[in-house]
Amino acid sequence: MSLFKKILPKKDIFFELLSELVDNIHKASVILHEMLNNSESLAENSTKIHILENKCDDISHRIIKELNGTFITPLDREDIHELANSLDNIIDGMDTIAWRMKTYKLKKPTIFGPQLTEILLSQTKLIVEVVDSLKDSKNSAEKIFSIRKYETEADNVFRESLKLLFENQTDAIELIKEKEILENIEKVVDRCQRAAKVIEGILIKNV
Repeated sequence: MSLFKKILPKKDIFFELLSELVDNIHKASVILHEMLNNSESLAENSTKIHILENKCDDISHRIIKELNGTFITPLDREDIHELANSLDNIIDGMDTIAWRMKTYKLKKPTIFGPQLTEILLSQTKLIVEVVDSLKDSKNSAEKIFSIRKYETEADNVFRESLKLLFENQTDAIELIKEKEILENIEKVVDRCQRAAKVIEGILIKNV
């Protein structure tokens, strides 16, 4: 690579890679939501999410490689790195949930699990829209607020789900399994909020 090409900002490549990253994350959230609604294809869907997680890892590594090979970036390189890392944490969490669901072989859908993954699905859809509009941040503030609002909603659903779980689940082993799944979904919802916070910081810097 010539010095001239290295100095030039690679605007498109970073936005393209980030968009590809969030697209795969949203695809994974769709599959995870299906898993919480239907326990018949846990192994198959877990594999699909793991494949998407591997793709996201590859994209994150490519972003780092591009950061190391580019002198001028369209956004602060620290912000790009932090955003990629926060997004990667989301799909890492989903991969963990999918693997545990496959391993635990839950006897029936987890109480309020589908409601939590529905919230996660809404968050990832908004994250796709916000990342895709990083070059033009119109309406991004409202979407970021919605992502945070969903996190608050998920907290309430999570608390209610634990209450009902302990009231209705008489099998101690199944209770432990379901509780862990619910806790991990709630953590991923929180990771979406953290990613939104990173995006908000980027937008504030680049207004």
